[in-house]
Amino acid sequence: MLIIGHRGCHYPKYNQNTIRAYKKVVEDGAKAFEMDVQLTADDALVVVHNLDLTMVSNGKGLIRDKTLSEVKQLWAGKIEDGKDKIPELYEVFDLIASYPKDSRPTLNLELKGEGTGRPSAVLFKNNYLDKGKIDKENILVSSFNWDELREFRKVIPEIDVALLDGSIRRKELLKLIPDGKKLFSHIFAYGEEDYMIPKTSNLEECIEYYNREIEDTHIRKIIIDEVTKCLEGGYYTDDLIEEAKKMNAFSLNLWANTVSGEFIKKCHDNDLKVYLYTVNNPKDLDVMKKIKPDGIFTDYFVETYNYINKD
Repeated sequence: MLIIGHRGCHYPKYNQNTIRAYKKVVEDGAKAFEMDVQLTADDALVVVHNLDLTMVSNGKGLIRDKTLSEVKQLWAGKIEDGKDKIPELYEVFDLIASYPKDSRPTLNLELKGEGTGRPSAVLFKNNYLDKGKIDKENILVSSFNWDELREFRKVIPEIDVALLDGSIRRKELLKLIPDGKKLFSHIFAYGEEDYMIPKTSNLEECIEYYNREIEDTHIRKIIIDEVTKCLEGGYYTDDLIEEAKKMNAFSLNLWANTVSGEFIKKCHDNDLKVYLYTVNNPKDLDVMKKIKPDGIFTDYFVETYNYINKD
C-alpha cells in the first residue's frame, strides 16, 4: 500500500503545501506526496489547497483574484509554524528534479483551479520532461474537474491521470439548486469548490444538521438525498469505471469514508488502481487493511507508515 504525504503532511512547526514540508516527508521515507495547484489573476501557477486564502495563509480572498506579486507577500499556513512562502509550481518541479532518478518521489499533482491543466502541462513538458529532468512516471495528475485532465493530456497524451471523485459534486448540485452557492458555503466544507464535503460522514448527524439549518423543505430534501447518495457510496458506479477506462486513467482517487472493498475489487478487475483520501486515524487504517486500496493519502506519514507496517 503506497502511503502518500497529503500536502506534504502535517508536522509540528511545518506548514502544509510548502517546500519545507515536501522535503521533510521525503526525508522521512515517503515515496510520494500530493500537492494542489491554482492560477493567480495574472496566470501564475501557485501551490495552495483552498481556493480562499483565509484558512491556508495570513491573507484572505480568492487566489484567482490575487496577482503573483500579492501572493508572494503572504506566508503559507500559520506564521507560528514557520515563515514559509507559498510556492510556485516550478519550485515543486525543481524539488522533484533534484532527487536522484532511482530515489525520486512521485508527485501527485492535483489540478485544483479552473484553467490549470494546460499551463501546468506546458510548464512540465517544456522545462522538465523534454529536458530529461523529470520522467513522466514521476508524475500522477489528478482532479475533480476531469476536463482539466483532458487539457493536460492534450499537451502530454501519455501522462498518467487520476479521476478524483467521491465528494459532493458541486456543479451537479447547482443544476438542482441554482441559487445554492451561499447555502453550500454554509453547510459543506469546501463549499466554493468543485468538490464539497459534508460536515460529518455520519449520515444521521448530517440529517439532523440539515433539518436545523435548511428551512426550505424542497431544498432540504435535495441536499439530504445527495448527501445520502454520497455517503452510501452511490457515486461509485460502473459508469465511473467506464469513464476512467475511456480516459485511460491510471487510478481513481476516492473518499476513504465512503468506498467499499467490493468497488475497489471491481476497479482492480478493470485494471484501475485505487488511492483513497484522507486517512489519519488507526480505526480507519484497520479498515484500509481489509479493503486493500493501492494507496492512501495521509496527513501523518510516519505514524501511518508505522501503523500499517507494525505486523
